[in-house]
Amino acid sequence: MALYATRSPRYSVLRRLIPLAAAGIALACLGDTPPGISLEYVYEVPQETGDGWLTGHLSDHGFDLGPIRDLFALVLDGSYPNVHSVLIIRDGVLVLEEYFPGYTSIGEYVSFDRETLHSCYSVTKSVNSALIGIAIDRGLISDTQQKISSFLAEYADIFTDPDKDLLRLDHLLSMTAGLDWDELTYPYVDPNNSHYWLRLSDDPIRYTLEQPAVAEPGTSFVYNSGLSIALGRILENVAGLAADEFAEVYLFAPLSVSEYTWGRMSDGETLETGGGLSLRPRDMAKFGQLYLNGGRWGDVQVVSEGWVTESIQQQAPDRGYGYQWWLTSFSVDGRVVDSYTGIGWGGQYVFVIPELDMVVVFTGGNYDQSISYAYVMLGTHILLSALPQTSQLRAAAAGAALVP
Repeated sequence: MALYATRSPRYSVLRRLIPLAAAGIALACLGDTPPGISLEYVYEVPQETGDGWLTGHLSDHGFDLGPIRDLFALVLDGSYPNVHSVLIIRDGVLVLEEYFPGYTSIGEYVSFDRETLHSCYSVTKSVNSALIGIAIDRGLISDTQQKISSFLAEYADIFTDPDKDLLRLDHLLSMTAGLDWDELTYPYVDPNNSHYWLRLSDDPIRYTLEQPAVAEPGTSFVYNSGLSIALGRILENVAGLAADEFAEVYLFAPLSVSEYTWGRMSDGETLETGGGLSLRPRDMAKFGQLYLNGGRWGDVQVVSEGWVTESIQQQAPDRGYGYQWWLTSFSVDGRVVDSYTGIGWGGQYVFVIPELDMVVVFTGGNYDQSISYAYVMLGTHILLSALPQTSQLRAAAAGAALVP
């Protein structure tokens, strides 16, 4: 992104104010804008860095620049607050890459750029699902119908409960385990939130699996990060490698992902496969493109096309949810555009939109918000921009309405 200003003796002062403007802090709060200076968003083609991404111009890949300019005007004036990055890939080409400074979940102020690792939070779940698929591809797991008791011998006492013995791998992947859990009603810092106690547990997997069975497995969706953490342990038990080590060899290396961190739970041993991964946004986009390509990156079939297809089909009977992927749709001037999406707390999104051959990544810091602006930014601006005929028809209709 370029924020351009006309030259003046006070240009260097403006440059010091630009990060504040990008964070949504009005320059007026700091005094009048210096005379002779104007700010505007100017699109620039992303830089090629040798990281595996080809780059190109938005207009060469079917975008109308008008809605994109409108989008970033609203980011800069604070209408869409706490946005840290926006990336768009179309036709396998990185066509937009913008970063903004902001605060992390622990209150640290960061000038985000393409090299900055960003907490993915629950986008981690979608990555972990891919690792399960790779384990199946490699014959370490036969299929998703296996009972999880066959993978978790260290919790054999739990599976003496006939209700718990019913649990299969697909129930964990689709969040339909039927366990008593509430992760969405209360903030994560509230003791009424199941995740609050999950974080504090000295054995997060036991804590999860010991919750009472309240529904038959496979009959209803309940969002439960503990199930995703249990999937990480299952992967570790079958592969002999923790999920981060397995990912390093079988997922990150083929994608040329060289920088990441992956945290552990409070017990210090259990890998946080429900939300502990941090990646650079360009690498988040690689993961989305991998799925858009049917599991292939370049000449390498990283995960089977069959697993990708199975993962992004609705697997929960009462929710648009596959295997650790959300299924989402947008309506743009009456046209429905479907996507599947990795979603993380605070505004982390990897939208995969097959119909438009497009991946859109957002990172953000809306940790205290009950809503995210990503859906509005994507539906109101980016999809409109990617459907230029629709945009032109809307503009023509607006012009016609002004004619007496």
